[in-house]
Amino acid sequence: MPLAIGTDDTLQSLSRSEASQALASLVAACSRSLWIRVPLLDELTADSEVCEAIKTMAISSERIDIRILFDDHDNAIRDGHRLVHLARRLPSRLQLRQTQQDDRDAQACHAIGDGTGLFEAKGWPRPDRVHLCGHRLPRAPRLARDFREHWERAGGNPELRELRL
Repeated sequence: MPLAIGTDDTLQSLSRSEASQALASLVAACSRSLWIRVPLLDELTADSEVCEAIKTMAISSERIDIRILFDDHDNAIRDGHRLVHLARRLPSRLQLRQTQQDDRDAQACHAIGDGTGLFEAKGWPRPDRVHLCGHRLPRAPRLARDFREHWERAGGNPELRELRL
């Protein structure tokens, strides 16, 4: 599923089973920033292809901006989550924050790559639709603005930190 961020404005409608591959495709196409908003840290973001693409992006440059905003962390703590382990290994490149109670939205599930690329699976884990687009105007910038506002109000979760002795 090749994707060109900033130039390809073809909206791809995908099935739920293709969601992880589509998200990995968006991540692989990013060169500067990746902002992911999910209701929970679950199998979508724990997929090995997605995590490998995020890891590759994180180590590609010091100036990379990877932010993951989530509502619920219970499964991630109980079951472990690849992104939590990756964020612990690369804390300056990959940031995780939990939304404030007022900003939580069980329907919000999207990723914005380089400000214009968009992966959207509204209603995850039972999405109404799954879309992928390399240049989604004006939707991606609008979601990026909302993401930025929620990010500023969000906080780190002490339960996701690693205790070093």
